[in-house]
Amino acid sequence: MQRASHTIRYTPIILITLTLFLRLGIAASSFRIDGDFADWNGVETLARDPKGDATGAFDVTQVFAASRGSMLYLRFDTGTVLNIQNGPDNEGTLLIQLDLPSQKQLILDTRGRQAYVSDKRDVRIPWAHLKYVVGPTYAQDEFEIQIDLGLFDVGPGDSVQIQLGGSDQLDRPVAYTLSQPSTPPAHRSSHRQSGTDVRIVSFNTYVEGLSDPNRAQAMRRLLNAAGGDIYCFQEEWDSTGIADIMSRLVPLDRGRSWYVHKVRGNVIASKYPLKALPSRNNSYAAACVDLRGKPLVVMSVHLSAMGYIQSKEDLWRIQQAKTIREAVDGIYAGAYDDVIPSRTKPGLVMVGDFNLVGSRTPIDLLIHEKTAGLKDWLVRNLVGESVTTWRGGLNSG
Repeated sequence: MQRASHTIRYTPIILITLTLFLRLGIAASSFRIDGDFADWNGVETLARDPKGDATGAFDVTQVFAASRGSMLYLRFDTGTVLNIQNGPDNEGTLLIQLDLPSQKQLILDTRGRQAYVSDKRDVRIPWAHLKYVVGPTYAQDEFEIQIDLGLFDVGPGDSVQIQLGGSDQLDRPVAYTLSQPSTPPAHRSSHRQSGTDVRIVSFNTYVEGLSDPNRAQAMRRLLNAAGGDIYCFQEEWDSTGIADIMSRLVPLDRGRSWYVHKVRGNVIASKYPLKALPSRNNSYAAACVDLRGKPLVVMSVHLSAMGYIQSKEDLWRIQQAKTIREAVDGIYAGAYDDVIPSRTKPGLVMVGDFNLVGSRTPIDLLIHEKTAGLKDWLVRNLVGESVTTWRGGLNSG
C-alpha cells in the first residue's frame, strides 16, 4: 500500500500497482474505502449478533449496509484486533454470504481470499470483476467491504439476503434492499495548483518495471502523465543505469540528466541536484534535494511484505520502521551536516510502499508526533474517491 508522509506542501500524483483498502455510508453522497468510518454517520445497524458466540477469532456483533447503484457496502466489527485477509490458521476465516435475486449465492472468503458462487465453488471470480475492496489492510477490530453486484444484474430496487459463515454466523439472514442511485465519480485535475513547489511521484513498478522492455511504452506514458520533478520507485532491485532509463522515458530539456540515488530496490530520481544520505537498512533510500537553494529530504520506502499482526514479517516491518525513524531523528539532530546544510531544518517527504498488511505500528512509528511532525496523507485517485492501490490480475486471491 502506498502512502505519503510529509512536512511540506506539495502536489502528489501517486501511481501504484499494489494491494487493497476501503470506506462508505448512506449519509454520504459517495463512499471512500480508507479505513475511516466517518461516512457511515447516519447509517443504522442492519443486524446484531451476540458477543462470545463465535467458533473462531471473528466475533461479529454488528453489521451495517449501504448501497450506491449496484455497489453494496458492508461494515462490521470483529470483536478483536486482527487482519481480515490473513492470520494464523487457528483463527479461522469469515465468510460473507449473499443470496441474490437470481437464487444464486455469492460467497466471499476473507481469509481464503477467494470469491465464488455456491454451486461453482471451483470457479473463482476475480476480485476485479466484483470491484472488491476491503479495509483497512492493517489489523483492526472493524472493517468495511465494497462489492459490485452488477455482475449479477443486481441494482437499485433489488434485495439480497446477507449471512455470515465460518468463524461466526448471524442468528438468521437479514434482507437488504439496494435503494440509492449510483453517484457520478468526482474528477480531479492533475494540473499543478498555484504555489506548488515540487511534484513528487511514488511508483512501485512491480518487479523492475523501469527496465522491462515489454513495459517501456506503458512506463513512458504513466511517468510523463504524472509530470514529476522527483520520482520515487520501489522494486527496482536489479535494475541498473536508472539515469539513462529515465532520460529515455522522461527526457529533460536541454539534454539534462536525471540525478539518481538507489538503495537496493528503492530509487530516487530528481530533476534537481541531490546528495545521497546513508541508509541504515535496505528498506529505504534517502537524499537531500537542492530545491532551488532550499534543502528537501526525500525518502523512498519499501517495507517488507506478507504476514499478519505479530507475525515474523510484521515484527520485521516494525524494526525497519524504527530504523527509519532513527534516521529521521538523525536528520533533524544534525547527524548529516556533511550532506544537509548546517543549521537548517529541511522539509521532509516520505513516500513509498509501506505494506501495511500486519499491524498499524510501522506507520504509527513514522508519524508519531516526536518524529519531525510527519503527517499521514492518503492520496485520492484522480477519478472517484478511491485511495486503493491494486496490481490487478485474474485471480481472486
